[in-house]
Amino acid sequence: MHEHISIHDSGSSSNTESLPLTPSNSPPIRGRPPKNTKDRKKPMDEELAEKDDHITELKVLISDADTHILRLETSLATLQEAHDALLGKNKTMNTTLSLKRKAETSYSEERTRARKRIRRLERDRDTKAQTNAAAAAPNARLHAYENDTHTTALTITLRRKQDLLSATRKQLYASEKREKRAQLSYTTTKRAYDELRVWKPTESGEFTNVSRELVRNLSYTGCAAGKVAFAISSCAKAFGIEIRGRLMSARTVGRVIDEGGKYGELQIAREIMESEGFCESSDGTTHYGLTIEGRHVTLRVPSYAPDADDSDKSTWTTQTRFVEVVHVLDHTAQRQFNGTVEMATRIADTYSRSPLAARERRTMDKNHYWRKKLAESKDHAADGKKAFRISAEHKKDIVIHDLGRVAMDEADVSTSHILTTMLSITDEDLAAEGKLTAAQLSSLSTEARSLLVEDVLERKIGEDRFDALTPVEQNNKCTHFFGGCCCHKDLNVVKYGYKSVQRTYSELDNVHVPPPVLLANKANAATITEGSKDSAAVQNAIDSSTSGGIKLLQLIGSLLRHKDGERGYQDKATIFIRQRKFELYGLDEPSKFPDVSNTRYGCYTYAAAEIICFHGIIQELVTEVINTKTKSGQENHVEKNVLKGLNCAVTMTELVALALYGVSVSWPYMATVRSTKDRPVNLLFLTDLHRKLPLFCAHIAANPHTLLDPTTPQDQLTIDSQPFLNEFLLVSIRQLQPYLRNPFLMISRMFAGCETGWIIFTPEFHIGGTIDRLTPEQLAALHVPATNDCSEGILGTFKGHTKYRPNSTPHSFTNQTRTQRNNTEAFIKKCCDRKDKKYVMREVRKDVMGQKRAKFQQEWAKLQREKAEKALKRREVAALKKKSRASRLAATQLELNVEKINGMSSALLKDQLAVYRDVLKDPVLTTRLWKTMTTVAVRRELVLAARERELERRESADTSVQAEDLSDESDQSSDAVVVEFGFSEGDDGEWEDAE
Repeated sequence: MHEHISIHDSGSSSNTESLPLTPSNSPPIRGRPPKNTKDRKKPMDEELAEKDDHITELKVLISDADTHILRLETSLATLQEAHDALLGKNKTMNTTLSLKRKAETSYSEERTRARKRIRRLERDRDTKAQTNAAAAAPNARLHAYENDTHTTALTITLRRKQDLLSATRKQLYASEKREKRAQLSYTTTKRAYDELRVWKPTESGEFTNVSRELVRNLSYTGCAAGKVAFAISSCAKAFGIEIRGRLMSARTVGRVIDEGGKYGELQIAREIMESEGFCESSDGTTHYGLTIEGRHVTLRVPSYAPDADDSDKSTWTTQTRFVEVVHVLDHTAQRQFNGTVEMATRIADTYSRSPLAARERRTMDKNHYWRKKLAESKDHAADGKKAFRISAEHKKDIVIHDLGRVAMDEADVSTSHILTTMLSITDEDLAAEGKLTAAQLSSLSTEARSLLVEDVLERKIGEDRFDALTPVEQNNKCTHFFGGCCCHKDLNVVKYGYKSVQRTYSELDNVHVPPPVLLANKANAATITEGSKDSAAVQNAIDSSTSGGIKLLQLIGSLLRHKDGERGYQDKATIFIRQRKFELYGLDEPSKFPDVSNTRYGCYTYAAAEIICFHGIIQELVTEVINTKTKSGQENHVEKNVLKGLNCAVTMTELVALALYGVSVSWPYMATVRSTKDRPVNLLFLTDLHRKLPLFCAHIAANPHTLLDPTTPQDQLTIDSQPFLNEFLLVSIRQLQPYLRNPFLMISRMFAGCETGWIIFTPEFHIGGTIDRLTPEQLAALHVPATNDCSEGILGTFKGHTKYRPNSTPHSFTNQTRTQRNNTEAFIKKCCDRKDKKYVMREVRKDVMGQKRAKFQQEWAKLQREKAEKALKRREVAALKKKSRASRLAATQLELNVEKINGMSSALLKDQLAVYRDVLKDPVLTTRLWKTMTTVAVRRELVLAARERELERRESADTSVQAEDLSDESDQSSDAVVVEFGFSEGDDGEWEDAE
C-alpha cells in the first residue's frame, strides 16, 4: 500500500493529500500567491487512489504472470524431457528455450524497473510532505503549481504503467503462442517418432513395396539372400527401431529380385514403344567354358522424377538401358540373331499381358522391337557384321509385310488383285515362308496353313509396294545402321600400323633395315644356340620365334604386371619405379605398368611411351632383382630377353613409332570418343573427326620429322590440336634419337599403315556413306554409342559378380542389375500400381528357371555331341582325302617334256606342282602357298622352273641311282606315301581349283 503524508494549512483544519512519489517535484518558488486548491484535493485523491489501484492491479498481474511463467517453465521442462527423447527436433526446442529465457530476462528487468519507480515515488511523496509542512501556508500559488506538476507527473507515470501493462500482455500472449506451438511440435514429433520407431515389413500379409525395394538394394550392395533378414534386424536395433512382423526368407529374397527384373522388362518394353528409335549394343565372351552374351539398348527415356512431366519429351534424356546377360550355345551370327528374337518376343509378351498395357490401351507386337531398332553397335568382328546383315534382312522382311498388310486394307487395292495373288501362291512359296520341308508342310493343319498363306500374300503384295518406292524411301524405311566400337577401331588400326612396320624389313630392297633382335622362348633359344646353323630344327626354331616392339612389351608386361598376381614383380616394380621417378625427375605419380598382360585399350602405346621415357629405370629394376637372387644370381630367360630388347636399337625404334602414334592420335582419339553416363557421345556426330584421321596419318607419314621438330605448330602434332598428354615423351625421344635406327622411316611406315586401317574401319563415315544417307529426323532420334564399353563392361561385371557369388546365374544377375542400372525403382513408384504388383508376382512364380537351365544344359550337351560327330566325320573324310591324294601322287608321273607341260590343263599342272612341292620337296615351292598358285599361267611357269631345278639336281647326282630311287617311290603304296611325306590335315582344301 502507498503511504500518505498529512499537510496542515494555516487557518484551516487538518487535511490529507496524496502526493505521488515522483522525481519531478521542484522546491517551492517564493513570492507567488498560492492558488486555492481546496476544491481539487478530493479529485486528486481519487485519481491517486485509482493510480494506486492500478499499481496494485499491475502487481497482481505481475504475480499472475510469475505464476503463469512458472507453469510455462513446468510445461517447457516437460517438453524438454520429451525433446531429449526425440531425434531431429533439437533445433526447435532449443529455439523455444531461448525465447523463454529472453522473456524471463525481459520481464525480470521490467519488474525491477517498476519496483524502483514505486520506491522513488514513495520517497518523493515523503520528501514533498515534509517540504510542504515546513513551507508557509499562504503560498497557495506554489501549491497550485506543485499540484499541476504532480498531475503531469501522475499522467506520465500512468502512461508508463499502461505501456508496461501492454508490454506484459504482449509477452503473455507470445508465451501462450509459443506454448501452443511447442505442444503442437511435441505432438507432431511424437507421432512421427512413433511411426519411425516401429517398422512393419508386411501389410495384409504381403511384403510392402518399401520392404521389397530395401531388399533389392541390400542385395545389389552385396548382401547374400540368406543374410538380408539379419542385416535388416541389426540395422533396426542400432537405429532404435522396432520391427513388427516377419522378415523375408532367402527364397523370398530371390523372388523379389526377380520381380525387379520383371518390372525392368515392362519398363524397357514401354520405353521402346514410346521411343522414336533406338540402338542395340551386344557382345559375347566365354565364362567357365560356356558362352555368355550381354545386350543393351540406347534411347531417349523420361526421368520418372515425382515432380516431372514425363509426357513432355523435351525433358527426356539419352540413356543406355541394360537388357540382359544370358547363356547361349555359341556366339555364331545366327545364334546372336536368334537370341535377340527371343528377347524381343519375351519382353513384348510380358508387356502386352500386363495391367500397365491395359491401362494404356495398347499392346506390343514382337516385331515392334525391329521396327524401332535403327542401329546396332558391335565390335569389329566377322560374326557381328554377319549378324547385323541377318538383322537387316529380317527388318526388311517386316517392312515388306507391313506394307502388304496396309495395302490390303486400302481401297486402291482391288479384291481381284488380292485373289489373283492368292491363287498364284504355290507350295514352294509356303515352304520358303515357313522354312519347312515338304513333309512338314503337308502335315500342317488347315488353320496353320491358312495363316501361312496369309503371310505369303502379305509378302507378295508388300514386295510390289516396296519395289514401287524410290531408293531413298526404301532406305528410310529399312534404316539399319552399323556402328562399330571406336575403341576397337583404334585397336585394329594399331595392328595395321605395326604390321606395316614389320613389313619394312622385307619389302624395302633399296633401304637396308636390319631386323630387331630375336626374342625366342626358352626351348627355341636352346635349339638355336646348340644346333647347327644349317639344320632344319634351327631354321624352324627361328621361324617360330618372334621379335620386335610388341613382343618386348608383352615380355615386360608379364614381368612387371602379370595377369596372374602371383607371378612377376608386381608391387615390387610399382614401388621401385615410383621411388626412382621421384628421385630422378621429381615425378610423384602412380607407376603401375600398363596392363598389356590383359590387353586393355591403348595399353601397347601407353607401355611403349613408358619404356621410352623410363627404360633406364626398368633396366635398373631388372638388374637389381637379378642381383638380389640368393640361389643362382643369374637372370631367368624372360629377364634376359627383356634386357636384350631394351638394348636393341631397332626394337626401341619400333617403340618410338608406337608411342608417337599413341600420343598424337590414339590417346586424344579415345579421350574424345569415350563417354560417361552424364555425357554420352553419339557416334553419328563424329563424322568430321573420322574423316580427318586418314588425312592426318597420311600427312605424318609424308612428313615424319614434324613430330620431333620443335618449330612445328601444336595444332599439327595431335588429332585434337591440343598439347601432348605426355610432354616428357618428346624430350626422351630426342635424347634417344642418335641411337635409333631409321626412326623417321619407322614413324612413316607406322602412320602409313594406320592411314590404311582408318580407311578400312570407318566406311560408315565416308562421303556418301551410311551416315550421310540418314534423314535429319533419324539423326535427331538416333543415338549410337561411340564405344561398346557398356556391353563389354557388363560381361566383366558378371565375371566379377560370380567370383564372389559362385552360385549366381546370368538370370539372377540380370534381374538384379537391370533394376539398379535402369532406374527401375523410380519407374515402379510412378507408373505401376497394385495390379501390376500382383501381375509381376504371378509372372515370377511362373518362371521356373531351374527348368530353363536344365533345358539349356541338355541343348548344350546335344550340341557338343553333334560337334563331336561332325568333327569325327571331318577327320574320316580328311583321312580318306589324304589317302586318295597319296594314291594320286603315287600314280602321277613326273613330266619333263616341255611340249607336254605346255599342253597340260590346270588340274594336271597342279598335280605336277604337288609332286615337286610335297614329294620332291622343291626348296622354292615349299615356301609358297597354294593360294598364290591359282591361275594356269602361274602354275605352268612354276612347273617349268621346277623342271629346270630337278634336271640340275639329277645331273649333279648319280643318274642311275636317282632313276632307281624314283622307280622305288612310284612302286610304293599310298599308305607309305602318307607315312613318308606326312601330308597335313589342312592340305585337302588346297586341291580345290580356283574359279
